[in-house]
Amino acid sequence: MDYLASDLHLDHGNIIDYCDRPFDSVEAMNAALVERWNDVVDPGDEVLFGGDLTISSDAADLLGWLEELDGEFAFLLGNHDGTVLEGLDGVDFFEHYQFERDGRRFYAVHDPADAPGSVDGWLLHGHHHNNWPDEFPFVDPEARRVNLSVELLGYRPLSMDDLVTYLDRGERYADRTEADASV
Repeated sequence: MDYLASDLHLDHGNIIDYCDRPFDSVEAMNAALVERWNDVVDPGDEVLFGGDLTISSDAADLLGWLEELDGEFAFLLGNHDGTVLEGLDGVDFFEHYQFERDGRRFYAVHDPADAPGSVDGWLLHGHHHNNWPDEFPFVDPEARRVNLSVELLGYRPLSMDDLVTYLDRGERYADRTEADASV
């Protein structure tokens, strides 16, 4: 896995106010999110996407966005991913996803409430955006949780290398900006 991100909510006008996103319109948000994504991710990179790509329940809309975003996806189903799409070339859909990196285990799920009671390793999730930073910050070493919602990542995917660096520090971070400032 090369990159991680969750909850783009493309085409979702209400998310701008709900999460205090710094965009003037849905069109500006969509364009900025795609541009920032493709500035970071190359076509062959593996991306774990934590769900809620678009607010649309139309499969054609989801496919259109996937074509615009670089990377090979492992896609966690989010609560706004109403249509379960299987058999799409290059896209695998999961309710949860497990992997290891640099001796650490990771268990990923869209909503942390859907994770098993005890996770052997770090829990990666989205769903909560930036709405409950005390309970769901970017990195919470005590709970061994990482919130991958794009609002906490500077509206761009997070590299696994950067995540491992943050986890090595053993500190709690509200968002990626705070983590980068602690260097």
